[in-house]
Amino acid sequence: MPDAEASDNERPPESSPAQGAEEKENGESGAEQEENQESEAASVKSPSPQPQIIRRRRLGRPPKNRPPDWDTLPIEPPHRDPNDPPKRRGRGGWRGRGGRKGASYQPTRQAIDKEGNVIDIVDDELALPEDPEGETKVDKMGRLQGGREYRCRTFTIAGRGERLYMLSTEPARCVGFRDSYLFFTKHKRLYKIIVDDEEKRDMIEREIIPHSYKGRAIGVVTARSVFREFGALIVVGGKRVLDDYEVIKARAEGVVEGEVADPNDKYIEGEEYNKNQYVAWHGASAVYHSNAPTLPAQSGKVDIKKRRVNVTDVNWQLEHAREARFV
Repeated sequence: MPDAEASDNERPPESSPAQGAEEKENGESGAEQEENQESEAASVKSPSPQPQIIRRRRLGRPPKNRPPDWDTLPIEPPHRDPNDPPKRRGRGGWRGRGGRKGASYQPTRQAIDKEGNVIDIVDDELALPEDPEGETKVDKMGRLQGGREYRCRTFTIAGRGERLYMLSTEPARCVGFRDSYLFFTKHKRLYKIIVDDEEKRDMIEREIIPHSYKGRAIGVVTARSVFREFGALIVVGGKRVLDDYEVIKARAEGVVEGEVADPNDKYIEGEEYNKNQYVAWHGASAVYHSNAPTLPAQSGKVDIKKRRVNVTDVNWQLEHAREARFV
């Protein structure tokens, strides 16, 4: 038999579109609440693991108040390339007091003069215009011609051929500077060279510098450039114009030809000149001392400072006798 149709009272009520949207939103929000409750329950049941503490290796003393597990904490290794050589720990780093001891310095191959012009470096010296008459007094290697002699020591450097060099401090003292800093600052046409470790070791073996200079930065300058800059002032018994390199410039300035360049220089013709007077470890500081006595001459009565002594009945006679001596 066919089923009887449901009556109007038994039929489910039809939902409106607005009611369907509300039911859908309520269902979604209920699902979100259920998910949140599940996640909270899971978090309560399984707590997240605590991060592992790694102690970083530091220099110096350990902290005064150390945690109880200080000695059992793993130490973080330093981040560095295993192929790199081990770092050398100096006093205060290269910016501190220790500095980069013994480090070789490779200077640029250009220099700037007083006017700001860039000058190339050729054979460890500035490429400057040459004086025809001055070239007859010195060769390309820095050897003086015509029986002339430098006032300070000259030497060759291993790996740089037969060119003559000078320690920068020696010509600086010879012309009146206390150190080589102002020597190169005031004379821009001179070029300072810092020797490397191999060249320094060779200079120590040949006793050009002492072994105590092994950790220092040693500056040298070519002898030829020093002669071109100072002329007769760097020559033993040098005379103006006759022993100058820039003859044309000297005559244009009205220099008296044949005048002694340094009247204070102790030079006796026929005797060997003392070049060690400008060497630091041979008493170069004596160059700046005058011949005057260090203490003024005392004349008349000598003023002696009296001692304050507590006079007692035991020493009164001795103190009275001492006082009577200076009356």
